[in-house]
Amino acid sequence: MQIVKGDGTVEEFDIHKLEMSMERSGAPKATAEKVARNIAETITDGMTTSVIYTNAFKALKKEEKTMAARYSMRRAILELGPTGFPFEDFFCELMRSEGYNAKVRQVVQGRCTEHEVDVLLEKDGARIGAELKFHNTHGFKTDLRTALYVRARFWDIEFGAEDRNETCPVDEGWLVTNTKFTGNAVRYAECAGIKILGWDYPQGNSLADIIQRSGLYPLTVLTSISRKEEAALFAQGVTLCKHIVENPDVLTKAGIPKRKHQEVIDESSALCGRNVSAGA
Repeated sequence: MQIVKGDGTVEEFDIHKLEMSMERSGAPKATAEKVARNIAETITDGMTTSVIYTNAFKALKKEEKTMAARYSMRRAILELGPTGFPFEDFFCELMRSEGYNAKVRQVVQGRCTEHEVDVLLEKDGARIGAELKFHNTHGFKTDLRTALYVRARFWDIEFGAEDRNETCPVDEGWLVTNTKFTGNAVRYAECAGIKILGWDYPQGNSLADIIQRSGLYPLTVLTSISRKEEAALFAQGVTLCKHIVENPDVLTKAGIPKRKHQEVIDESSALCGRNVSAGA
């Protein structure tokens, strides 16, 4: 069967890719195989990967909410929009978990203009400027044009420091996105000396890999709250599941019904690997 990917391209359905995507999210192999077999029986020619994902998510949710939540991570990141600010704050939390000092939205003078660098990182004496590109459309790919723009921005910062005979505030430039990269963007970044970090790149240390090892899951991954309840928690400054684990009282402040508290806390705790009781 031919299926349609998020970017509009067509490929043959591969049951093993579906199984692996669920296993990477923490589903036991037997569960992943069972769900994948059931989904495979429903595949029709021309079905979209979005429909396949939705069906797999629902099936996993019946097995265990935590598995479904982890499987929905990529969609949960897309829902951090529509602006890029929540993604920038989320990325800072991830980098702090990796041992970096992190600051958001810092103004740096270049040769030709000022630049607001999305995130400034520092670790072991190295200073890194990260340009973040957030997209809330499934299937979008960060392309060569973006990589060229980011390379030019950090060159301007470097040249400005040279003109003023100052130490450059950025030793290394990064391009970070919640999407995938086009092949041209990857080739240019490797040649031009930009580190790129995307949803599945580089292999073994991608954005998805960092999220999984950090245990820092965005609020939008939870299956036990509605969009309206998400918005109420965002308004309270709650962006991560760990914020609920650390301070369960935020559920009351956000107006979430008391009867749902333990369910939300249990799901958040399972994702974070900690046990917490309502009212604790």
